[in-house]
Amino acid sequence: MRTLLFLAALLCAPVAQAQTVNNLAWLKGCWRTEAPHEAESGAQTTEVWVDPPGPAMFGYSFTEGEGEVQGWEQMRIDAGDGGRPRLVAMPNGGAPVVFEMVEPDTPAPNVVVFERADHDYPQMIEYRRVGRALTATIARIDGTHAYTYSYRRIGCPASVRP
Repeated sequence: MRTLLFLAALLCAPVAQAQTVNNLAWLKGCWRTEAPHEAESGAQTTEVWVDPPGPAMFGYSFTEGEGEVQGWEQMRIDAGDGGRPRLVAMPNGGAPVVFEMVEPDTPAPNVVVFERADHDYPQMIEYRRVGRALTATIARIDGTHAYTYSYRRIGCPASVRP
């Protein structure tokens, strides 16, 4: 009887699906924060992700406020060791910083978490999409010093169109 119950439990359990870059296509598109809620200066951040044919997604973001670009970043999500996705960020054109994908504490659709414990800040980056809303949360590995960017989906204007 125990064997039968064990087999039934295995059949009913959700199948673990290996994460690949293709599983992250839900990030694709143009996203923008609402100004002035994100910063006292009224800064607004735009983040763009493209999913060209091939083994990587490419992204960039820039923050505008007080009439100028206050910061920018180039990003890519590609397959690291073993094909597991990793996020490579180059803030303000600096050296690449690699964050490895980890399983979120509470697995859910359209959620991805990347970590790098030996980085100064951030050490954790989480993307979460619900409908036309996207959040990007950065924090220390223990969850402290968290900051969340709340984006809404926008049509890609010609000036930022991938």
